Amino acid sequence: RQGWKEAVAGVEYAINYLRSNLGIDSIALLSSPYFLITLAVYGYKHGYSLSPAEDARLRRWTLVANAKGRYSRGSSETMLDQDLNAINKGNDVGGMEDNLKQQFGRLTIEPDDLAGRNQRSGLFKTMFLAFRDDGAKDWHTRLAISLAHSGSQHKLQFHHIFPKAYLSGKYENKQINDIANLSFIGGGTNRKISAAAPSEYFPKIVKEHGTELFDKQCVPTNDSVLSLDAYPEFLKLRRQMISEKLNQFVESVVKEV
Repeated sequence: RQGWKEAVAGVEYAINYLRSNLGIDSIALLSSPYFLITLAVYGYKHGYSLSPAEDARLRRWTLVANAKGRYSRGSSETMLDQDLNAINKGNDVGGMEDNLKQQFGRLTIEPDDLAGRNQRSGLFKTMFLAFRDDGAKDWHTRLAISLAHSGSQHKLQFHHIFPKAYLSGKYENKQINDIANLSFIGGGTNRKISAAAPSEYFPKIVKEHGTELFDKQCVPTNDSVLSLDAYPEFLKLRRQMISEKLNQFVESVVKEV
C-alpha cells in the first residue's frame, strides 16, 4: 500500500511536470509513455525538490529524448532501465544525457534527423510544441493551434502542404507523408484547401495574411520550391528551417524561469 501511494505521487508529479514545465499537456505529445516513469522516479528520488540547474537540465533532456524517440526505438525496456539506473546511482541527468548521446551521438537536432519521418515520430510531436510556443495559427481562422479545439471546423488536423492527390503518381508514399510536408491547421481550412497545389493556394493566404502564418510553421513560400518538380527541394529547405526552430525551442524552454 505504501508503494502504491508513492507511485501515485510520483506519476502525479510527472504529469504536472510535463504540463507545467514543458507544455506537454497530452499523452499524444509523448513519443512514449515511459517518460512518465522516468520523471516519476526522478521526482521521488529528489524529494520533489529541484534546483534551477537540475530543472533546466531535466527539461532539456526530456524534450530532446522525446523528440529523438528515446523509448520508441529498439528495446524500450533496456533504455528505461539505463535511465532509472542513472537516477538510482545518483548520476541523475548527467547519466541520462550520456545514455542519450550513446544512443544518438548528439543532443542537437539536425535536418537529416527529420528525413523520412512521419507523423508518428517524436520529432513531429515536438514540431507541434515548437510551433504552438511560437504562436502558430490556423491559416484562415487565425485560431492558435491547440489540441483542445471543439467542432469539426476547428479541430486540429495535420495537413499535407503538398496535398497527397497532387503528389500521387510522381512521388512515393514515404516522401508524400514526410513530416517536412506536414503542418497543423483546422479541419475546415484543410478541407477548403483540398487537393490544391501550393502554388495555387499559397498566394491567396499570403495576400490576406502575409507570410507570417507560414513562417510560424517553418513553411517556405518562395516560388522556386512550390512546383511539383521542386518538391524534394521544398522538403530539404523546410527540414533545415524546422531543425533550427526545434533547437531554438529547446533552448528557450530551458532558459525559462
